[in-house]
Amino acid sequence: MANAKATQPGLFGAEPFAFADRFLQDHAGQIISEPRTAILELIANSYDAGSTQIEIHWPDELGRKFSITDNGIGMTRIEFERRWRTLCYDRAMEQGTEVVFPKGVRGIRRTAFGRSGKGRHAPFCFADSYDIETTKDGNCLLARVGLAATGTMPFEITLLKESKSKRNGTTISAQIDRRLLDLDELRQLIGSKFIVDPSLVIKVNQQQVELTSLDGVRTTEIEVENFGTILVHFIDSIEHYRSSRLRGITWWVNQRRVGEPNWDRLDEEGAYLDGRTEHAKKFSFIVTANFLTPGVDIKADWSGFHANQKTNAVHGAVHSYVIKEIQSQLSTTRKERKKNAIENSRNLMGDLPSISKRTIGQFIDEVQEKCPTISDRDLSRTVQVLAKLEQSRAGYDLLTQLASCSSDDLDTWNSLMQQWTASNAEIVLNELDRRLKLIERMDRLVENPHADELHDLQPLFERGLWIFGPEYEAVDFRSNRGLAEVIGRFLGGANYKPPKRRPDFVVLPEISIGAYCADAYDSAGEVAGIRKVAILELKKGGFCVSQNEADQARNYAKEIRKAGRVQHSTEIVAYVLGATLEDGLESAEYGENTHIIPMVYQTVLRKAHQRTFNLQLRLQTSQATITSDPEVDEVLRVDPQRELFGEDATPSPYFARVAEPINATSSVLDGDCSGLDSK
Repeated sequence: MANAKATQPGLFGAEPFAFADRFLQDHAGQIISEPRTAILELIANSYDAGSTQIEIHWPDELGRKFSITDNGIGMTRIEFERRWRTLCYDRAMEQGTEVVFPKGVRGIRRTAFGRSGKGRHAPFCFADSYDIETTKDGNCLLARVGLAATGTMPFEITLLKESKSKRNGTTISAQIDRRLLDLDELRQLIGSKFIVDPSLVIKVNQQQVELTSLDGVRTTEIEVENFGTILVHFIDSIEHYRSSRLRGITWWVNQRRVGEPNWDRLDEEGAYLDGRTEHAKKFSFIVTANFLTPGVDIKADWSGFHANQKTNAVHGAVHSYVIKEIQSQLSTTRKERKKNAIENSRNLMGDLPSISKRTIGQFIDEVQEKCPTISDRDLSRTVQVLAKLEQSRAGYDLLTQLASCSSDDLDTWNSLMQQWTASNAEIVLNELDRRLKLIERMDRLVENPHADELHDLQPLFERGLWIFGPEYEAVDFRSNRGLAEVIGRFLGGANYKPPKRRPDFVVLPEISIGAYCADAYDSAGEVAGIRKVAILELKKGGFCVSQNEADQARNYAKEIRKAGRVQHSTEIVAYVLGATLEDGLESAEYGENTHIIPMVYQTVLRKAHQRTFNLQLRLQTSQATITSDPEVDEVLRVDPQRELFGEDATPSPYFARVAEPINATSSVLDGDCSGLDSK
């Protein structure tokens, strides 16, 4: 072949180029590796040859022959050699893009599929060699094409014979040694692609492939007011072809095609779909409108329609149906792309108000609808830009919200701004927001008996000491490792070692204990011991606190005093928290400075709501009326563990030391734990 024998003079002399074994795989790609693509390419070659009938013989087992025969224009010997021996044959330059039909075929117009001539390699998908018999102008040529045995050329062509024949057309045949397609699958594949052209009849094993025989074809009747009824057949191909040719909306009038299948004008209707999209290479709509009249409604050459009241009404009805169907088919794919784009902007979108999240969600929907070819990467970048704009438009939002206020609300805002600076109001509102989020997390975890987050409750309560009273608001109330070690040794014996991951806590499978203190000061302002100690013992969700647990808490206080860690005047308050309390169990006083307070989690939460003026409940009620975007909510929904230690959680300085989570199913006490009281 001409290209294979090309030489390259130079350092190594004039030697022919060599072709590696994988050359054809790289050159032809799926055409010789994917049987569905190979079959479609063979039929496309016959389509481009002006065929009106194609006969396919297909075996039901390997080792037998298949053949594809068409009645197209065929090739002369010179044309065959030129087209088969030229790699990357330029079909458009050599033959043009319009299909040439055999003599006697009139009234049909087609645009060719072929571009580079790679489709001729399709038989290699099934065998290492194939026969081609082609006839044109009475001259018949029979040749065999096979993979080359040497590296000087990718394939070899052997002329078997030349003869005379009265028929035009081409037959390609080979023994199928690999990649045998199921017969029914073959029919479905062929029909879903080529059934849209009524000028082409395809038979498989002498049975014609018809529209009504295809699986998954959905037919809808549409009444066009004042004119008649049309049928729209929707076809979703089992395989998307590398070209969108014969995809789109195809118009049939009296079993004759009008114009070329395409997606023209759908951009005007708000559902633009062009040939670059994957779905454009799978979807087809066949419209049968037999009440349209040639010459009046249809152009003389059948290339399109005349614009009049009837054709405009028909086009409008069809486009409305097609748009609705496309939106339905693409909805799942677009939702997944939307969620991926939101996930990539989670950090930017997480703190946005609900109205901004909804705006971004609607924006993503519109972008995908108007720009179906946008890549996932560009879609994510677009969302990031919009999220940043939403973050920076706070001033605009303020003006918008003020403009929507009633006169009474404006008077209220005016009064507030006279008493508060914006900075002070922000400090108060941020602190209130932090506390409301803390309550929400507690509400989700405190009574869950299976929650892995059980031992995350202790650091959560550490940030919520304010729930138990105003005095715990003091900035000097902090976790105390020494006091926790005293309790740990009391429970674990002399070999007790503080846990490495949370040295401030005593953590067991059923309970976790934290000790917090505030310093006492003398008249000179110097630290003079510990003023007050708070002990929090948290039981696992579903646990009932009994007198035994209350007595155990009293023992913690006794051990702390016995160890000399506090003064006689130091007040010790121990809270024992569980899901329920034993009947009759109440708070107890031991001396003047030791207080044991059993309490259920729900009481703690009610106190928390009371201390935040029940704002959380009121906000939840007001926000229930705000609609949101379901995909945005799904992606940005945060699980409880992430909420506890996520980006929106800002732990106190002393809490930063103990923020690493612990496996709730195992004890972290090092040493002998045989003497532990697991209650």
